Amino acid sequence: MQLSEFIANDTVKNEISEAMRSGTLPHAIIIDGAKGTGKTTLAEIIARYCVCLSENSRPCGQCPGCIKAMHNSHPDIYKADGNNTGELNVDSIRKIRSDVYIKPNEADTKVYLLLNCDKMLAPAQNAFLKVLEEPPANVVFVMTVTSANMMLQTVRSRSRIYSLYPVTAEQAAQAAAKRFPDKSYEEVQKIAAMCDGNIGQTIQILESGGEEAKKLADEIFAALPQKNEYLLLTLTSRLSANRAFASSVLDCMLENASECIKAAAGLSTNAAFAEEIARRMTKKRIYRLAENTEKAKEILNTNVNLNFFGTWLCSVLRG
Repeated sequence: MQLSEFIANDTVKNEISEAMRSGTLPHAIIIDGAKGTGKTTLAEIIARYCVCLSENSRPCGQCPGCIKAMHNSHPDIYKADGNNTGELNVDSIRKIRSDVYIKPNEADTKVYLLLNCDKMLAPAQNAFLKVLEEPPANVVFVMTVTSANMMLQTVRSRSRIYSLYPVTAEQAAQAAAKRFPDKSYEEVQKIAAMCDGNIGQTIQILESGGEEAKKLADEIFAALPQKNEYLLLTLTSRLSANRAFASSVLDCMLENASECIKAAAGLSTNAAFAEEIARRMTKKRIYRLAENTEKAKEILNTNVNLNFFGTWLCSVLRG
């Protein structure tokens, strides 16, 4: 992907583009924004620019440097992800601090992509600060984080911060539709709207094909006959991830409720949890379960606060 193809966030794109054109890219960059706004994508575009061998239109996407970068095999791009245990701890940062003084293998610049720095604790940031204060000329650090305020002020002050924001729902739908030509545009639009223009979340829902939503719906129904409210609350709280995912889960729950009603009426069903629920719950409660799931769908469409929605759903399902 070229920088020009990056969706919206024009102020950030224009500033980075000008820095690339003039050869004044900062040695330390912090990209912040909510999950799914494109932080990693933008970081990788910057990394490919740094190792691109073309004399113009960098990153060109065609030279050996770009191709290796796109296949995550470039020797001058180091990637560490805070979501992976130990990759951004003090010891890892000290190794990076030593490595920066070794000359690049193939490109003119070495790039260190430090992703999900939300997990980078203060001691590690302080260890990192030492190399930020006097960095080698041929090194670029690119950090991603949900909020730059999670980084120490001393780190922020030595970095250029670029903040990304969700795009419009229509822009998200257009971007996602290119990835999923087999999906109807109406379906993509619906999911993009529920994700409030978050492209990453929209793509995640479309990629899952409903499997994750179905799995969670089944787990919720399997937990209903148990006398374990904490388990049920833990499961329903996962609906706070995003609105589109919550909607998909509720659709699957409605199907599950229908299976439970069949089982309660003595009809055959392939859902093991449905037979268990029919044995342990009254028909009245099973019908109420279906009604409450329908009500939950209606409430979700009113833009209810998702942080409270899971707790409310748990309480009505237990009723």
